[in-house]
Amino acid sequence: MSVQKPIIINEAKLTWEGWDTPVIAAESSIRWKLLITGERGPSSGLVTGIAECPPGSRLPLHHHEPDETYYVVSGHGHIEIESHEAEIGPGSAVYIPANAKHAVYCTGSEPLVFVFSFACDRFDQIAYYFEGLSPSDSD
Repeated sequence: MSVQKPIIINEAKLTWEGWDTPVIAAESSIRWKLLITGERGPSSGLVTGIAECPPGSRLPLHHHEPDETYYVVSGHGHIEIESHEAEIGPGSAVYIPANAKHAVYCTGSEPLVFVFSFACDRFDQIAYYFEGLSPSDSD
């Protein structure tokens, strides 16, 4: 039996990441930092990061295979998950089922900051499919 080593990451030492695809970057100025993921160390079964959605911006309607959760740290927003909609703010916890179409909008005057997690080994395993964009635009 192999024993996994712990991973301790200081979020302040990481740089923000964003969309590599220009079409998606033009639609969304959201940025993120990957905290726990197989790309950073020997973790498995869990990807965790922190995202920041600037005022007036959004993460457009999309879906992906793994389940996802959000926990809002600061700011205010609006989330759509399939036919469900809700206002979210600090302390809001959100569960997004696998392949559910969802979008999030920052509705406040400060960035919407949330912790996200996926039930998979690595962030680079997640294929995002954005509504209204061709499959090649979403890769």
